Formats: sequence, structure tokens, C-alpha cells
Amino acid sequence: MRWSLAVLLLVSSVPGGEWATFRGDLQRSAFYPAFPKGKLRLAWRKELWKELTGPRAEVIVADGRAFLGTYAGRMYAWNMATGDQQWVFETVGPIGHSPAYANGTVYFGGMDRRLRAVEASTGKERWCFETEGGIWVSPCVAANLALFGDRAGWFHALDVASGAEKWRCQTGGPILTTASISEDGERVLFGSEDMIVRCLRLEDGTVLWKSRKLPGLSLRDYAPVIAHGLVFLMTNPVKDFHTVLDEHQRMLVERTGWSGKEQRYIPGMSEDVAKEQEFIVDFLRGHPDEQTFHVLRVSDGAEPWVAPVLYTGGLHNPPTPPCVNRETGEVFVQLRSAYGTWDGGGEVRPFTCFGKLDVKTGRVELIGHGYPAKEPDRPPGAKDTPWGAFAYIGDETQALSCAAGLLFSNHQGSLGMLDLATGKLATFFGKRDSYGGFYGPAAFGWENQGGLEKAAAANQPYGVVNEWHGPARAVASVSGDRVFYHTGGQVLCFEAGE
Repeated sequence: MRWSLAVLLLVSSVPGGEWATFRGDLQRSAFYPAFPKGKLRLAWRKELWKELTGPRAEVIVADGRAFLGTYAGRMYAWNMATGDQQWVFETVGPIGHSPAYANGTVYFGGMDRRLRAVEASTGKERWCFETEGGIWVSPCVAANLALFGDRAGWFHALDVASGAEKWRCQTGGPILTTASISEDGERVLFGSEDMIVRCLRLEDGTVLWKSRKLPGLSLRDYAPVIAHGLVFLMTNPVKDFHTVLDEHQRMLVERTGWSGKEQRYIPGMSEDVAKEQEFIVDFLRGHPDEQTFHVLRVSDGAEPWVAPVLYTGGLHNPPTPPCVNRETGEVFVQLRSAYGTWDGGGEVRPFTCFGKLDVKTGRVELIGHGYPAKEPDRPPGAKDTPWGAFAYIGDETQALSCAAGLLFSNHQGSLGMLDLATGKLATFFGKRDSYGGFYGPAAFGWENQGGLEKAAAANQPYGVVNEWHGPARAVASVSGDRVFYHTGGQVLCFEAGE
């Protein structure tokens, strides 16, 4: 499927070769028009483990600079090629999310209740707008407006030139989701912690529709993903996530009637997958409180279908949202299935897998890896893949992104790649439990191996408290031949090698 001219124009409004906004474009596709080829090598790194960076944030790259804020309230700008610090802007509250860049200006908010516009080249403040509550989202810049919500439940639209408020909308709860723009450029969509999604006319803030109250505890940290006239949102379950994962696992196994020795290796054909998905949809319709993957029409907020996507984990965070290949229109999702080839005993939670969503029907075509089983008489599984090359831990957080023919998963400071044509995996950089290869158990050994003492002797952190030390609810940023990634304690810049 190809995209309409309006969609292509809107997507291309983000400057080419830059990562100017959260998830790469205003529809939050997490798509790389060109991902660097060859093995990545470290170009530079910046130590920030004493300040911490938010796991929902991404490094924003534009105007020859890389920008990221910290919980210490500092917004940094580094030369994207050399890593030299060009300026730092200090606030009096934590900065928890990505800035946004547009036309020589960097926009960002913080818990000091202020949205700021600063000159990208110098860090000089152009204007500052004070809100009723702290800001824990990334601003959305579109149609000469800076759009964002605050923790007091207000959604604001500011003139980008002056900072003057053009319109505002009140909701019934804190706003912890970054806003997105519809494909025609006329609507802004966001979620609030009253568990309602709102669609507003971008021009004047008129509420065009509101969703029903979605089940779950939170819509936090992510942004609506918009594709094919649909908006995708994720919520976390009311039940404890361990309970949910266990119950769904038993349910999927019992449905198959499998009585083999190892439940993680259940053979199945395409018709088995289809029946399983019918079962899951019926289950979610009968138990709507357990639905965490939500799809609404951008035009009217109606829900066209229920997807057969169960909760995939994430330390009780909302699960990772889909990513969208803007060139082909493919929508990739993470889901659970008893017939996937990904959980053959090597990962923490079985049946976590990946698929391609049919946006007309809501059904999912499972994506398998390309490695044959190493043991006879069983389907392939995680034991057959290179360990840790494409992390998808079922009870922790990861995020999906994509490029032409490629799917990426980042988790615990590592970035793994799946070649969709061959099914082969590769680790672009990092290693689980290593904070990008520099800290933690992977670098110094586990506690029973003297890891704490070795880290102390090296004057390095061992465990950084930052929710599994990757941009766990964001993705890597790509600009030209460089990949930018933060691991909670540091910012890393990689460049393409041979």
C-alpha cells in the first residue's frame, strides 16, 4: 500500500536527515528512512549517570546538534559529530521527556511547570510559558503551534514565535502522553490520565471527539501512533502484570490442547494461528478490562475492531506501541501467541512474538525468525537464535522501530535488528545488563561475583535506578550515518563503520 500525497507531505515536514521530534515524525511512526549500514562503532559518549535521563525520552538531533534533558533539570546540546558540549540550559525541575526542534528553536518542558523555547545554536531563552502543572511530555510542534499537556490536566497550544497561548483544553486527569498530529495535518490527538483520548481541531482547539473511558491504569509515556486513518494507543492492566502474563499463558496453552513435555514448543499452522486470534478477540470482548491495545478511527473515535493482542509485559508499564514503515504502510506489533517461534525456552516469558497488523481486519500475520531448530522434533524457538541479539523480554520493557526491510528492538541498552527478508538477527550495539556495555553486571559481574566491589574500585556505577536503563519506552534516534542512544546514565553516539 502507498500513502496519499497529504500523508507524504506531512511526514516530510520533519527535515530530512534529522530526528527533530519524538519517534521521528508527528504521527510517531518510529521509522528510519535510512538506517546506517555496516557495524556501528562508538563515536562519543557523555556521562550523565549522576543526573539520569528519562526512559521515555529520545535524543533529538537537528541543526548539527544532539539535545537531551536530565532529571537534574539540565537541557544539553552537543555537537552531533564530535560530542563537544555547546551549551547547557539549567531549570529548577526534572526534565523527563524529549525536546522538540523546529526552525532553529528547541522546545522543552519540565517539572518546574514551564515550557521553554530556546535558540538551538546558543541555548538563549526566547520565551517561557508557565503552566498549572509540571510537564512530563515532549512538545509537539505543528502549524506554528507548540502543543503539550501538563500534569494539571490542561492541554495547551502556544504560538511558536511569541509563546502566547492561542487556545487550551481541560481534561479530567494529568496528561502524560505526547500529542500526535493526524495525517491530514488538521487534528491533534492525545490521551489523559482520565483514560480518555481526545481529538481536537488543530486550528482552534475544538473538541471533535472523545473516546470512551479506556480500561487500565495509565496511558503514560507514549504518544498515539497514527497510520491509515487509525490511532493506536496502549494502556497498562489493572491486574498485576505477573498475574496477567501467567493467566494469559495458561489460557493460550490450554486452548491448544497441547500435552507435550515442553509447552514453549507448540507446533501450529496458519489456520491454528487464525483460530487462536479469534479466541483472543472473543476473550477480550468478554473481558474488556484486560484489553491494553486500543485502536480508534481518527475521523470519529469509533473502534473498528479489536486486535488479538494481549498484554506483552513491561514492569506494569503500558506495552510498546506499534511502529510503522512509512514507505510501505506496514504496521508492526508485539503480541503473544502459543505458535510463535520466538520463545523456545530462552527468554523470561514465553509466547512473546512479533507480527504485521492488517489494518482492515485487525488480524496479525506472525513474523518468525529464520533459524532452524537445533533439536529434532520441535519447532524453532529462542534457543536457536543468537542469545540477546533481538531482546524481547516478556516481563520488562522494550520498544520497536523499523526501517526498510528491518525491525528493531531496543532493551536494556542494546539495539537488536531483525532482517525481515531472511529472518536473521544481529546486535547493532550494546549488551543486556550492561548499560550500553559500560556498567552493571555484564561489565563487572553479578553481586555474588564481586560486581559491586569491582564497580566501586573502578569508580563506576553498578545499578542505575532508571527503569531498566535504556530508552525503554522510546527508540534510538538516527541522523545521517549516526545513531544516538541514551542508557539512563550516559548518551552514546555511534557511527557507521565498514
